[in-house]
Amino acid sequence: MRRWIVVAALVLAACGEAQQRETSEAYPVVAAPNYNSNIGPSGAAGIAAALPMSIEAVTAAAPNYIVAEVDDHVEGEAFKAITLSAGDEEVFRINPTADRRYIHSIVTRSTQARSPAGEIVGQSKFAVAPPEQVAFCATEQFDGTLGFACSTAADGQFWRVYSLPEGAADAGSFEEIEPDLLHDATLVEMRWIAPRV
Repeated sequence: MRRWIVVAALVLAACGEAQQRETSEAYPVVAAPNYNSNIGPSGAAGIAAALPMSIEAVTAAAPNYIVAEVDDHVEGEAFKAITLSAGDEEVFRINPTADRRYIHSIVTRSTQARSPAGEIVGQSKFAVAPPEQVAFCATEQFDGTLGFACSTAADGQFWRVYSLPEGAADAGSFEEIEPDLLHDATLVEMRWIAPRV
C-alpha cells in the first residue's frame, strides 16, 4: 500500500513539473525575472519618460529585450517604430511623436505584458478592470471591429483597449453600448502615453 502512495505522489509531482514547464514556455518573458513586462500609468518595459526615439536610448532603458527599428504607418502616413521583442515575439511597440524625435507611446498586444492589475491581452474582460482606472471611455475601432478605449480621464497616460463580442451593433458613443456587451468585452491592447517633452 505504501508503495502505491509513493508511486502516486511521484506521478503527481511529474504532472506538476510538466504543467510548470508548459506555463514557462507559454510565457517566457513573465517567467524570466530580468525582463520588465509591465505596462501601466507609470510606463512600459521600464521606460517612464519620453526618451529620444533611438535604438540606443531604448536599448539602455529596456535591457534584455531585442530592440529593432521597423516600418509602420498610421492612416497612410509612414514612420519608423521601435519594437521590443523576447525570442520571436514582439512584446511592445514604441511609436514616435509627430516630429519623430521622442517616444510618444508604447503599446502591447502581447500576452506577455501585464497591467498593474495583472490583466492579460486576449484574456481579461472589461468587467474585471479597476473602476477608477476606466472612468473615461470612448468608442474606438480596433482592426476594423467595434471597440472602445478607457483610461482615468481624456488625458490619461494608460489606456486599455477592448473589442466588443462578435455581432455587437455599432454604437455612436460609449454610453450607447449595451451593458452586457461591455461586461464581455475583451482586452485587446494596452497603451502607455509618454509625458510631453
